Amino acid sequence: MENFPRREIQLPFKIHAQRYVAQRDRIHGNVGKRLSLSALWRCLITVTLIVLVISTTPISSHEATGGQLETAANSVNSAFSLVYYAEQNGGDVSALVAKLNAAIFLIQKAEAENATDPDAAIADLSNATTIAQMVSQNSSSVSTSGATARQLRLYESLGTVAATVSLAVLAYLRGDRVYRRLWLYVYRNHVVKKNDE
Repeated sequence: MENFPRREIQLPFKIHAQRYVAQRDRIHGNVGKRLSLSALWRCLITVTLIVLVISTTPISSHEATGGQLETAANSVNSAFSLVYYAEQNGGDVSALVAKLNAAIFLIQKAEAENATDPDAAIADLSNATTIAQMVSQNSSSVSTSGATARQLRLYESLGTVAATVSLAVLAYLRGDRVYRRLWLYVYRNHVVKKNDE
């Protein structure tokens, strides 16, 4: 065999002979080597990423959901339609409109406070829905009373027109006779004198 010159191969990593001893020292807390700056940066970046991930994930809370907001809005819209119908029938809807405005205010308040105080937002949406449902129930009676009042006004108008026409016909047919009798009654003692000129 030929003698080849012995060449040493450089390994990209170092093999430590005291590897196991160093591990035992680390377990007991006798670490003599401090963390390097790059390891410290890696640790800091990892902690920052964990905090960001935790803070951006949605936390299940008692926030008012879109369903509750949609339910309240639909209740108010339905109540508004019924109030409009009641007004078209001649009902006095001023009290109902005031209640609807209160319900709309509660919905707007709930939208504003949903992020800060979800329990109050849920309570406001529930109150708005209740108010809208009460307005819906009351609007039917207001509509009925408005329709009744409208019919009554119509009958009064027709009666007034009929009475006026009747009086006009009587005045036309009997007016001259009544006028003469009335004139004679008023001026019965009046003496007409001759005027000498």
